[in-house]
Amino acid sequence: MIIRHSSKEKVGYQRVGLIAGGGQFPLLFAHAARQAGVEVVAVGFEGETDPILGKYVAEFQMLKLGQLNRLIKAFLKAGISHAAMAGTINKTRLYSRIRPDWRAVKFLNKMRNNKDDFLLRGLAEELESEGISIEPSTIFLPSLLAPKGVLTRRKPNRREEYDVDFGWHMAKAIGHLDIGQCLVVKDRAVLAVEGIDGTDATILRGGHLCHEGAIIVKVSKPIQDLRFDVPAVGYDTIETMKRVNARVLVVEAGRTLIFDRDKMIDAADSAGISIWVRSDDDVAVTGEYFPGSTALAPSDEDSKPVPAFSGEKSPALLRSPWPDALRVGVIGVGYLGRFHAQKYARLPEAQLVAVADTREDQVLRVAEELDTGATTDYRELIGKVDAVSIVTPTMHHYDIAKEFLSAGVHVLLEKPMTETVEQADHLISLAEEKGCILQVGHLERFNSAFRAMAPRLKNPMFLVADRLALFNERGLEVDVILDLMIHDIDIVLHIVQSPLKSLRASGVSVLTRLPDIASVRMEFENGAVANLTASRISLKNMRKLRVFQENCYVSADYAQRRAYAVYRENEPDDRGYPQISMEEFEIVEKDSLEEEIASFLKSVRTGEKPVVDGRQGRHALAVALSISRQIEEQMREEWNLTAERRSRSS
Repeated sequence: MIIRHSSKEKVGYQRVGLIAGGGQFPLLFAHAARQAGVEVVAVGFEGETDPILGKYVAEFQMLKLGQLNRLIKAFLKAGISHAAMAGTINKTRLYSRIRPDWRAVKFLNKMRNNKDDFLLRGLAEELESEGISIEPSTIFLPSLLAPKGVLTRRKPNRREEYDVDFGWHMAKAIGHLDIGQCLVVKDRAVLAVEGIDGTDATILRGGHLCHEGAIIVKVSKPIQDLRFDVPAVGYDTIETMKRVNARVLVVEAGRTLIFDRDKMIDAADSAGISIWVRSDDDVAVTGEYFPGSTALAPSDEDSKPVPAFSGEKSPALLRSPWPDALRVGVIGVGYLGRFHAQKYARLPEAQLVAVADTREDQVLRVAEELDTGATTDYRELIGKVDAVSIVTPTMHHYDIAKEFLSAGVHVLLEKPMTETVEQADHLISLAEEKGCILQVGHLERFNSAFRAMAPRLKNPMFLVADRLALFNERGLEVDVILDLMIHDIDIVLHIVQSPLKSLRASGVSVLTRLPDIASVRMEFENGAVANLTASRISLKNMRKLRVFQENCYVSADYAQRRAYAVYRENEPDDRGYPQISMEEFEIVEKDSLEEEIASFLKSVRTGEKPVVDGRQGRHALAVALSISRQIEEQMREEWNLTAERRSRSS
């Protein structure tokens, strides 16, 4: 049986007051309060509040700005003991002719200045003096608060990360002055600071100055009272950014309201804009970088901190599925499977029906996190889903995939696709028979650095791939070839596109009974050669590919998302020596797993051939198994020789 988890928050009162400004926030507040079983008594302001609010509340009065005494009396008459403030007030109206009543005059005379925080905090104290407690404006709408992580398909690139870190610290420093909440920066220079004109005007001012590529940073002020003054962004923010070709919007996790979130994210994705929600405790980007320079950074990149938008550190973002979304499930929600489920939950083209795992505690935990169904029997998903990811140990891949393909369900199968080539052949045949998409999870095909490198590759003749990893207890049911090297085998086979002529492999087991380190030389019929090295007991992580072709050397660092090329120019220098030039490619940062799953969903929807189909997965598997057999034979011979020597010595 598929189980679903749900819970609702309750408040301890039946009526709440609402001081309503402009925008959609008051309407959202009223709707959410009514769903929670709480009546709303609202006061609005002429020229600011949408009169339609009156249809969604129990009582509604429209006041003029400055009528503080009438506001308080309206709440006291309605028996209000708790109230919230939601919506905006046009600050420029502070300089227009408003007519404050006597209570408002006395209130303003007590204020030391007219800064936002002083006024709002003073108003809260005035209401509380009458027994009206001020509640957070998000009390019924916690889902409006920005969740931590990168919300869009595009991630900030390296240059933008430096600007984000610079802008974040500057915005926090300016926040102490209570001037504004938004900055526009580029190349670690401040282009615009928010004033009374608001966020959109600030974006336009700063964006016009740099023409394109502006970074928008909007944070809460250190002294801000988030009960009634929460920074907000929405779809209109993205539309404004598009007008000046701005590239990144940065806001603060748990301290920023996002309106029309799904619509906002879709608009940002279409425009190639990144939305990054971060917090003060995120890892800061360090090191030197000179904007505009094509020079490469120091080679010791592995010592630099991982960007704060790493998928492992960010909580899941849940999106509302499209009306025609594909029904999907995830089989196996361990370390990697949980990430598969998260990506489906954040892609609107998918509806995550349920997750399945034999470990009940694990599957319930993931289901609760993603607000989806849970089951310990994957067969219960058959008939309820259109597609699945299978992220179980390899030994279970064939049996599970066979059941879903037989039922006409499309399958994304993690690598290695099966234990044997014969099993792979049967799945390929079954998928073709049933008209199903069978995609294999070779993730590096979707790596941003590889995607930047791939268009530059022309008849490569020598390739070097190094893949080193810290020891990890996951994946030890297979050797290092099937665990790690198979990624590079797939990449090399994809790049060279020539029949494999010969293999020479060597390896050794160190911490497990299977090979933990391996080195392979692959020779192809067209003369190309590839040298692959993989280790799962290294002291550092490294995933790099170097490709040599005529007059050019191209390198990609999968982990650091960097790629560059070194070219030999046609013209020699004055002394007759070849001239060398270098180009660092611009990386369009995207989450590899999210791109893989989005590509799978697209193939299912359109019938297009997957980026890595079953036949390509089978090819990589066949080569990997051949390498494993070579190394196993070598190890067996070495063990026999060792045993023979010991027998002779005894």
